[in-house]
Amino acid sequence: MSYELRAARPEDSGVIEEVRLATWRVAYRDIMPADFLAGLEVRPEIVRNRADALASGQVRGRVGVRDDVRGFALYGPSRDEDVPGMEVYAIYVLPEEFSTGMGRALMASAVEDLASSGHREAGLWVLAANARARRFYERFGFSLSGRSKMLPDPPLEEVHYRMDLAGGARSGVPAGA
Repeated sequence: MSYELRAARPEDSGVIEEVRLATWRVAYRDIMPADFLAGLEVRPEIVRNRADALASGQVRGRVGVRDDVRGFALYGPSRDEDVPGMEVYAIYVLPEEFSTGMGRALMASAVEDLASSGHREAGLWVLAANARARRFYERFGFSLSGRSKMLPDPPLEEVHYRMDLAGGARSGVPAGA
């Protein structure tokens, strides 16, 4: 079954949040407390803020569509003053889309958009304990930058990855594939 990629639009913000939460409940079930994950719900202010950011161009993104939105990647300027370049804020696909190629296609599209816009570096933050995501980013061509930080609630460590967009894996084929 095929899918299409297109630019994320402000009106996608609600379904993007639904995809994010559904994915968190599966991808983080062995990392985050069960009661935290069970309590996740779509918050209107998050949906509204994301829609505003997409409408203003502050955040750009891509969505994977198979009848409806099944995955997304959001990216824009680095949120950390001491981290140069651009940042992939989030990339998630619904659990039933794991290992279908949609996530790789979304990342390739995001990285290519950043590179073609003249940006030279992209980074991202990932939970240190999220081995599946870390393998995905490493196969794609991201490498550890040496930065890390603690999230407050729940308290979890995040590590930072970076990619040189001038020489990174931008073809959609992860390094070593």
